[in-house]
Amino acid sequence: MKTDKIDRRVKYTTSLLKESLVRLMQTKPISKISVKMLCEDADINRSTFYAHFNDQYGLLRSLENEVITNFKKYLRDNVMHEQPETTVIVIKQLLDYAAENTDLLKVLLSDNSDMEFQKALMSIVQEQLISNLRNDKSFDERTFEYLQCFVITGALKILQKWIQDGTLESTQEIAELISNLLSKGISCYL
Repeated sequence: MKTDKIDRRVKYTTSLLKESLVRLMQTKPISKISVKMLCEDADINRSTFYAHFNDQYGLLRSLENEVITNFKKYLRDNVMHEQPETTVIVIKQLLDYAAENTDLLKVLLSDNSDMEFQKALMSIVQEQLISNLRNDKSFDERTFEYLQCFVITGALKILQKWIQDGTLESTQEIAELISNLLSKGISCYL
């Protein structure tokens, strides 16, 4: 019973710190955010912060890992197939997650964040979404690398723009847009 109370306090504290980091990163890059600023914003003392994280970068990595874990889960639970309708469904589910976490992703995909997160996210998409293209023998390895670049950066840039613009279109509309661009953009190679 006592450990449940401690676990809830730890979750609450880390949640406060993550929310503070997201708020601060809306106006400042991570390199300009100090532990002191985070603690003041979250209204916790520094020793509490250091009980959970080494520094502001550790807190950022924790947030990034959380998002990456969630993206992997969405992709693992909804394996993409070659049917465009299924692709749209999976992309829509990822966009639904993004829409539910707009403030967080807006920060993590902005210039104020760590570019390593964006690379990690692109790597996940690369592994999961277009791995089936590697088996297609109609193009060589070098062409496949170019296709990967196109697919991954294009989809990520659409996601960034959609989030930065305030998610004006529905997740279904953006999922269909991405799916159509992906299927038509690579169809001449298949």
